[in-house]
Amino acid sequence: MIRVVARCLAVIAVATACETSVDNLIGFPGGGGGAVTQAEASGDWSLTLRKTTTLACSGGSLADGQILVTHFSVQSDGTLAASSWQNPSTGAVLPASGRVTLSDGSTLILLSSSGGGSGMELRGTLTPSATFTGTLTDPAPGLSPIFSAGGCEYTASGTKA
Repeated sequence: MIRVVARCLAVIAVATACETSVDNLIGFPGGGGGAVTQAEASGDWSLTLRKTTTLACSGGSLADGQILVTHFSVQSDGTLAASSWQNPSTGAVLPASGRVTLSDGSTLILLSSSGGGSGMELRGTLTPSATFTGTLTDPAPGLSPIFSAGGCEYTASGTKA
């Protein structure tokens, strides 16, 4: 029995060491997509959203295939300043805040409503080749949803314009 447990732990340790994606396969955090510069991370990004089955996506969720336009102004420490996203329903330009870890391209960005009580979490990886992969969750933890009354999660893939 001890050998079985030891082998299982060894497999988990090896799999964890090999895991490098942000959307990991076995539940251990990944290492991102490679170092990015401030200039590579900054700019206009176009993200295509695809609904997942993680949350109900009821009551006003974004359409599957919806394009979300963002502008990231990444500072030398990776934090966002004067960044925004455009509400695809109204066209309103709204605030975005958060960070890009420049050493590996991992992102954690809050897309806020104009009132501040609602927001969505964009989590994923920016690459030096100007691509993004990750997830968008509405609502972000601790906030009310912007679009979906019951909450919705989307895969987000995109490119820098």
